[in-house]
Amino acid sequence: MKKFEFKLQTVLNYRQQEEDMFKQQLARARLELNKAQDKLDSLLTNKKDIQAQLKKSEREGIDIHQAMLYRDYIAMLKNKIIEQIKVVNKKQQHFDKCKQKLLDKAKECKILDKLKERREEEHQQEFLRQQQKAIDEVAGNSFNRQNASEEVII
Repeated sequence: MKKFEFKLQTVLNYRQQEEDMFKQQLARARLELNKAQDKLDSLLTNKKDIQAQLKKSEREGIDIHQAMLYRDYIAMLKNKIIEQIKVVNKKQQHFDKCKQKLLDKAKECKILDKLKERREEEHQQEFLRQQQKAIDEVAGNSFNRQNASEEVII
């Protein structure tokens, strides 16, 4: 009996390559999301630190000009934070799309893998059935020859 050959192997290989590509895209999207989140965290920390410095300076006594500079800087940080939140949300959406594409492609690959396993199992069962049939034939022929030779002797 010939060796098992999965007729959709080329399709399976292609889908697996696509899955690998989507894994790489997801990794890049995760990296971009992490960078955007780190930048947002940095801005939030900076704003918190500046606000703490302003409060401390106000307790110790600060001139109006310096207080206005602090407030302007805090306002500018708030605007940057708002913009960075938008960037993070956009990166999160991109990450979610990449993740969904990967899940869909992985599902396609799994379906083809299961089909391949099923076909391989069917091929193996057919092979075993043919082997058993050949063994039964040999045993039957041997039995018939033995009975025929016993009848000749009798």
